[in-house]
Amino acid sequence: MTLTYKQKQQIGREVRKLNSGIVENQTCKKFGLKQIGGSGTKVDGISLKDNSEWSIKNASGNSTQVHLTTQNGFIKQFCLNGGEASFVKKFFGNQKFTNKKRNRYGLSEISRSEFLQFKTFLEQNKLSVIRYFISGKNNIEYVVFNDMVRSTEDILNDVCFCEWQFNETTIHLKNSSGKTLFHIQMKGSGKKPSPYHGVLCHIHKNVFTG
Repeated sequence: MTLTYKQKQQIGREVRKLNSGIVENQTCKKFGLKQIGGSGTKVDGISLKDNSEWSIKNASGNSTQVHLTTQNGFIKQFCLNGGEASFVKKFFGNQKFTNKKRNRYGLSEISRSEFLQFKTFLEQNKLSVIRYFISGKNNIEYVVFNDMVRSTEDILNDVCFCEWQFNETTIHLKNSSGKTLFHIQMKGSGKKPSPYHGVLCHIHKNVFTG
């Protein structure tokens, strides 16, 4: 039996709900953490040993959401303007773009100038962008992915040697072996207009397995 898109979405919601409760609590016990959680923080657990802040990702697949923000929030966070901001607005879309598929511009539909400006921004701010995706306004020191754990600093050390690669709808951060560690895409579900068309980042299992 083939599942419909809505059925897959519902399964995903149920998995996330379970992972944010029982499974997350089990992870906290395993690593000696006090469970925190909640929609207003990136912190899922705090170490009972040294008070370090931890983010817990229990994924059913090879990647899972690590950050979601509005376009305006992302633009404001990094003080984007000109072609950089224009790229964000086009690539991640708007309900006003009624003549575009999924109300967003594909990479090939965006001017080369705007593309290069945004690409240069990502290259010059690679570490701060990934740190922001992992920590937000918190200070996440460790990330757990299905019981595999790495420090944020170790992850950022790997990021130093990665490169951004663009396709028509997604931006991948890949290592020298061609494996994706993070990818950025348009948030394509939820109530319109928000979080629809938000800036969504996924963290990949490759971060923890190489």
